[in-house]
Amino acid sequence: MFLLVNCNVDGDTYQIFNDATEAKSAFDKECEGIFTERVVLLEPNKNGERFGFGSRGNIFGAEVVFEFENEMID
Repeated sequence: MFLLVNCNVDGDTYQIFNDATEAKSAFDKECEGIFTERVVLLEPNKNGERFGFGSRGNIFGAEVVFEFENEMID
């Protein structure tokens, strides 16, 4: 399972994928968004294990497959 997280100035969105190719394609498309701040494609470590973002944006309980941060947005 893969989780795509798009952190956007208008709010965050989440998508779940079973296929790595589809997940990567969606990741690439989300990175093109003009208001996109951060896009992260994650693969959770184990079924049922908690994963997420810590208070400083660090990721726990999942492997970061791809990550994009838009340096144009403060």
